[in-house]
Amino acid sequence: MPLVRARCQACEKPLGDPPHFPISVACPTCGLTNSVPFGADGQPAHFDVAFDANRLFRWFASARVAMARGAVGVALGACSHCCSALVVSSRQAMSLPCPHCQTPVEGTAGALIIDQWPEPFMLVSAGSALQAEYRISVLEDRAGIAAGCAACGTPTPPNDPSVHCPRCKAVTWVERPGPSEDPTPRRVQLAVRIDGTRDGQSFRAVLPVIQGEQSLRRDIAHGSSVSSGSRLMGLTGVGCAILFAGSLLLCVLIGILVHVLT
Repeated sequence: MPLVRARCQACEKPLGDPPHFPISVACPTCGLTNSVPFGADGQPAHFDVAFDANRLFRWFASARVAMARGAVGVALGACSHCCSALVVSSRQAMSLPCPHCQTPVEGTAGALIIDQWPEPFMLVSAGSALQAEYRISVLEDRAGIAAGCAACGTPTPPNDPSVHCPRCKAVTWVERPGPSEDPTPRRVQLAVRIDGTRDGQSFRAVLPVIQGEQSLRRDIAHGSSVSSGSRLMGLTGVGCAILFAGSLLLCVLIGILVHVLT
Protein backbone atom coordinates (compact mmCIF):
# COMPACT_ATOMS: atom_id res chain seq x y z
CA MET A 1 0.00 0.00 0.00
CA PRO A 2 1.54 3.36 -1.04
CA LEU A 3 2.37 5.79 1.77
CA VAL A 4 0.97 8.67 -0.31
CA ARG A 5 -2.38 8.08 -2.01
CA ALA A 6 -2.56 8.87 -5.72
CA ARG A 7 -4.95 11.71 -6.52
CA CYS A 8 -6.94 12.66 -9.59
CA GLN A 9 -5.34 15.43 -11.65
CA ALA A 10 -8.78 16.90 -12.37
CA CYS A 11 -10.51 16.93 -8.94
CA GLU A 12 -7.53 16.16 -6.67
CA LYS A 13 -9.46 13.50 -4.75
CA PRO A 14 -8.01 10.02 -3.98
CA LEU A 15 -8.12 7.70 -6.99
CA GLY A 16 -8.30 4.61 -4.79
CA ASP A 17 -11.66 5.47 -3.23
CA PRO A 18 -14.75 3.40 -4.07
CA PRO A 19 -16.62 2.73 -6.24
CA HIS A 20 -14.04 0.53 -7.92
CA PHE A 21 -13.86 -0.25 -11.63
CA PRO A 22 -14.34 -3.92 -12.66
CA ILE A 23 -11.81 -5.37 -15.12
CA SER A 24 -13.04 -8.51 -16.88
CA VAL A 25 -10.45 -11.17 -17.66
CA ALA A 26 -10.72 -14.84 -18.61
CA CYS A 27 -8.76 -17.38 -16.61
CA PRO A 28 -6.13 -19.00 -18.87
CA THR A 29 -6.52 -22.32 -17.02
CA CYS A 30 -10.26 -22.94 -16.56
CA GLY A 31 -11.69 -20.30 -18.92
CA LEU A 32 -13.94 -18.64 -16.32
CA THR A 33 -14.41 -14.90 -16.88
CA ASN A 34 -13.58 -13.06 -13.66
CA SER A 35 -14.57 -9.51 -12.83
CA VAL A 36 -11.72 -7.99 -10.80
CA PRO A 37 -12.44 -4.61 -9.14
CA PHE A 38 -9.60 -2.05 -9.25
CA GLY A 39 -9.19 1.44 -7.97
CA ALA A 40 -8.21 4.12 -10.45
CA ASP A 41 -4.84 4.16 -8.65
CA GLY A 42 -4.14 0.67 -10.03
CA GLN A 43 -4.61 -1.14 -6.72
CA PRO A 44 -6.88 -4.22 -6.54
CA ALA A 45 -9.89 -3.62 -4.29
CA HIS A 46 -9.86 -7.16 -2.88
CA PHE A 47 -7.10 -9.75 -3.08
CA ASP A 48 -6.54 -12.16 -0.21
CA VAL A 49 -2.82 -13.02 -0.31
CA ALA A 50 -3.07 -15.48 2.60
CA PHE A 51 -2.45 -18.48 0.38
CA ASP A 52 -2.44 -22.08 1.58
CA ALA A 53 -0.24 -24.69 -0.09
CA ASN A 54 -2.72 -25.65 -2.83
CA ARG A 55 -3.36 -22.03 -3.85
CA LEU A 56 0.35 -21.19 -3.86
CA PHE A 57 1.19 -24.22 -5.98
CA ARG A 58 -1.47 -23.08 -8.46
CA TRP A 59 0.08 -19.61 -8.46
CA PHE A 60 3.58 -21.04 -9.00
CA ALA A 61 2.31 -23.26 -11.83
CA SER A 62 0.74 -20.22 -13.48
CA ALA A 63 4.05 -18.36 -13.21
CA ARG A 64 5.97 -21.30 -14.67
CA VAL A 65 3.64 -21.66 -17.66
CA ALA A 66 3.36 -17.90 -18.27
CA MET A 67 7.14 -17.48 -18.15
CA ALA A 68 7.83 -20.45 -20.43
CA ARG A 69 5.34 -19.12 -22.99
CA GLY A 70 6.63 -15.55 -22.81
CA ALA A 71 3.22 -14.34 -21.60
CA VAL A 72 4.13 -12.97 -18.16
CA GLY A 73 1.95 -9.87 -18.53
CA VAL A 74 0.52 -8.23 -15.41
CA ALA A 75 -1.16 -10.40 -12.78
CA LEU A 76 -4.49 -8.94 -11.62
CA GLY A 77 -5.26 -11.58 -8.99
CA ALA A 78 -6.32 -15.21 -8.64
CA CYS A 79 -9.20 -16.96 -10.43
CA SER A 80 -12.21 -17.36 -8.14
CA HIS A 81 -12.69 -20.93 -9.37
CA CYS A 82 -9.24 -22.55 -9.78
CA CYS A 83 -6.90 -20.00 -8.09
CA SER A 84 -4.70 -19.68 -11.18
CA ALA A 85 -3.23 -16.26 -11.96
CA LEU A 86 -5.39 -13.87 -14.00
CA VAL A 87 -3.04 -12.13 -16.43
CA VAL A 88 -3.39 -9.34 -18.98
CA SER A 89 -0.78 -8.11 -21.44
CA SER A 90 1.40 -5.34 -20.04
CA ARG A 91 0.70 -3.45 -23.31
CA GLN A 92 -3.09 -3.70 -23.05
CA ALA A 93 -4.77 -0.28 -23.10
CA MET A 94 -6.54 0.62 -19.84
CA SER A 95 -8.92 3.39 -18.82
CA LEU A 96 -9.73 3.63 -15.10
CA PRO A 97 -12.31 6.32 -14.21
CA CYS A 98 -11.82 8.54 -11.19
CA PRO A 99 -14.44 7.47 -8.61
CA HIS A 100 -15.30 11.11 -7.88
CA CYS A 101 -15.36 13.00 -11.19
CA GLN A 102 -15.11 10.10 -13.68
CA THR A 103 -12.07 11.62 -15.41
CA PRO A 104 -10.26 8.57 -16.84
CA VAL A 105 -6.71 7.60 -15.98
CA GLU A 106 -5.41 6.13 -19.23
CA GLY A 107 -2.37 4.13 -20.25
CA THR A 108 -1.17 0.56 -20.57
CA ALA A 109 -1.70 -2.15 -17.97
CA GLY A 110 2.04 -2.19 -17.34
CA ALA A 111 1.98 1.51 -16.44
CA LEU A 112 -1.32 1.70 -14.52
CA ILE A 113 -1.93 -1.65 -12.79
CA ILE A 114 -0.03 -2.77 -9.71
CA ASP A 115 1.38 -6.18 -10.66
CA GLN A 116 0.23 -8.90 -8.24
CA TRP A 117 2.76 -11.58 -9.24
CA PRO A 118 4.94 -11.08 -6.12
CA GLU A 119 2.08 -10.55 -3.63
CA PRO A 120 0.81 -14.03 -2.54
CA PHE A 121 3.08 -15.86 -0.14
CA MET A 122 3.13 -18.62 2.46
CA LEU A 123 5.23 -19.28 5.53
CA VAL A 124 6.47 -22.82 6.14
CA SER A 125 7.71 -23.58 9.62
CA ALA A 126 9.11 -26.53 11.57
CA GLY A 127 9.88 -25.22 15.04
CA SER A 128 13.24 -23.50 15.31
CA ALA A 129 14.70 -25.58 12.46
CA LEU A 130 12.82 -23.86 9.66
CA GLN A 131 11.04 -20.57 9.01
CA ALA A 132 10.76 -20.04 5.24
CA GLU A 133 8.61 -17.57 3.34
CA TYR A 134 7.89 -18.39 -0.31
CA ARG A 135 6.69 -15.98 -3.01
CA ILE A 136 7.10 -15.16 -6.70
CA SER A 137 9.72 -12.53 -7.53
CA VAL A 138 9.98 -10.41 -10.67
CA LEU A 139 13.65 -10.10 -11.68
CA GLU A 140 15.12 -7.55 -14.08
CA ASP A 141 18.19 -8.53 -16.07
CA ARG A 142 19.61 -4.99 -15.86
CA ALA A 143 19.85 -5.50 -12.09
CA GLY A 144 22.27 -8.35 -12.75
CA ILE A 145 20.04 -10.99 -11.15
CA ALA A 146 18.83 -14.15 -12.89
CA ALA A 147 17.34 -17.36 -11.51
CA GLY A 148 17.09 -19.76 -14.42
CA CYS A 149 14.62 -21.29 -16.85
CA ALA A 150 11.20 -21.54 -15.20
CA ALA A 151 10.44 -24.78 -17.04
CA CYS A 152 13.61 -26.85 -16.55
CA GLY A 153 15.87 -24.85 -14.20
CA THR A 154 18.77 -24.34 -16.61
CA PRO A 155 20.87 -21.28 -15.57
CA THR A 156 20.17 -18.05 -17.48
CA PRO A 157 22.83 -15.28 -17.50
CA PRO A 158 21.19 -11.87 -16.95
CA ASN A 159 22.90 -10.22 -19.93
CA ASP A 160 22.50 -13.12 -22.36
CA PRO A 161 20.99 -11.72 -25.60
CA SER A 162 19.06 -14.96 -26.09
CA VAL A 163 15.51 -15.13 -24.75
CA HIS A 164 15.15 -18.91 -25.01
CA CYS A 165 16.49 -21.71 -22.84
CA PRO A 166 19.30 -23.58 -24.62
CA ARG A 167 18.04 -26.85 -23.15
CA CYS A 168 14.22 -26.87 -23.47
CA LYS A 169 13.67 -23.78 -25.70
CA ALA A 170 11.22 -22.22 -23.24
CA VAL A 171 11.20 -18.40 -22.99
CA THR A 172 13.58 -17.16 -20.30
CA TRP A 173 13.32 -13.35 -20.60
CA VAL A 174 10.33 -11.19 -21.50
CA GLU A 175 10.48 -7.52 -22.46
CA ARG A 176 8.09 -5.33 -20.50
CA PRO A 177 7.61 -1.54 -20.70
CA GLY A 178 8.56 0.35 -17.57
CA PRO A 179 6.19 2.42 -15.41
CA SER A 180 5.06 5.89 -16.48
CA GLU A 181 7.92 7.57 -14.59
CA ASP A 182 10.48 5.44 -16.46
CA PRO A 183 8.90 3.80 -19.55
CA THR A 184 12.21 2.38 -20.78
CA PRO A 185 11.60 -1.30 -21.68
CA ARG A 186 13.30 -3.86 -19.46
CA ARG A 187 13.65 -7.64 -19.62
CA VAL A 188 12.05 -9.50 -16.75
CA GLN A 189 11.96 -13.05 -15.46
CA LEU A 190 9.71 -14.75 -12.88
CA ALA A 191 11.39 -16.75 -10.13
CA VAL A 192 10.68 -18.04 -6.63
CA ARG A 193 12.17 -16.12 -3.71
CA ILE A 194 12.71 -17.77 -0.33
CA ASP A 195 13.48 -15.77 2.82
CA GLY A 196 13.86 -17.11 6.33
CA THR A 197 16.04 -19.22 8.59
CA ARG A 198 17.25 -22.81 8.48
CA ASP A 199 18.81 -24.41 11.56
CA GLY A 200 19.15 -21.00 13.18
CA GLN A 201 20.96 -19.46 10.19
CA SER A 202 19.57 -16.71 7.96
CA PHE A 203 18.65 -18.15 4.58
CA ARG A 204 17.77 -16.45 1.28
CA ALA A 205 17.51 -17.90 -2.20
CA VAL A 206 16.15 -17.03 -5.64
CA LEU A 207 15.33 -20.18 -7.62
CA PRO A 208 13.86 -21.02 -11.03
CA VAL A 209 10.11 -21.50 -10.62
CA ILE A 210 10.24 -25.26 -11.11
CA GLN A 211 12.97 -25.63 -8.46
CA GLY A 212 11.08 -23.30 -6.14
CA GLU A 213 8.04 -25.57 -6.40
CA GLN A 214 10.19 -28.59 -5.57
CA SER A 215 11.79 -26.83 -2.60
CA LEU A 216 8.38 -25.83 -1.24
CA ARG A 217 7.13 -29.41 -1.46
CA ARG A 218 10.20 -30.66 0.45
CA ASP A 219 9.81 -28.02 3.15
CA ILE A 220 6.11 -28.76 3.57
CA ALA A 221 6.93 -32.46 3.92
CA HIS A 222 9.28 -31.65 6.82
CA GLY A 223 7.26 -28.90 8.47
CA SER A 224 3.82 -27.42 8.90
CA SER A 225 2.55 -24.79 6.47
CA VAL A 226 1.12 -21.56 7.86
CA SER A 227 -0.78 -19.07 5.71
CA SER A 228 0.30 -15.46 5.60
CA GLY A 229 -2.75 -14.40 7.61
CA SER A 230 -1.57 -16.51 10.53
CA ARG A 231 1.76 -14.75 10.90
CA LEU A 232 0.20 -12.28 13.37
CA MET A 233 0.63 -14.99 15.98
CA GLY A 234 4.39 -15.08 16.41
CA LEU A 235 6.45 -17.34 18.60
CA THR A 236 5.31 -15.50 21.72
CA GLY A 237 1.66 -15.89 20.75
CA VAL A 238 2.13 -19.56 20.00
CA GLY A 239 3.91 -20.06 23.32
CA CYS A 240 1.08 -18.35 25.20
CA ALA A 241 -1.50 -20.46 23.39
CA ILE A 242 0.36 -23.64 24.32
CA LEU A 243 0.71 -22.50 27.92
CA PHE A 244 -3.00 -21.69 28.14
CA ALA A 245 -3.97 -25.06 26.64
CA GLY A 246 -1.67 -26.85 29.08
CA SER A 247 -3.11 -24.96 32.03
CA LEU A 248 -6.66 -25.75 30.93
CA LEU A 249 -5.82 -29.45 30.60
CA LEU A 250 -4.22 -29.45 34.05
CA CYS A 251 -7.35 -27.90 35.58
CA VAL A 252 -9.54 -30.54 33.95
CA LEU A 253 -7.32 -33.34 35.26
CA ILE A 254 -7.36 -31.89 38.77
CA GLY A 255 -11.16 -31.64 38.65
CA ILE A 256 -11.47 -35.27 37.58
CA LEU A 257 -9.08 -36.38 40.31
CA VAL A 258 -11.00 -34.46 42.98
CA HIS A 259 -14.26 -35.98 41.79
CA VAL A 260 -12.83 -39.50 41.91
CA LEU A 261 -11.33 -39.03 45.37
CA THR A 262 -14.58 -37.61 46.78
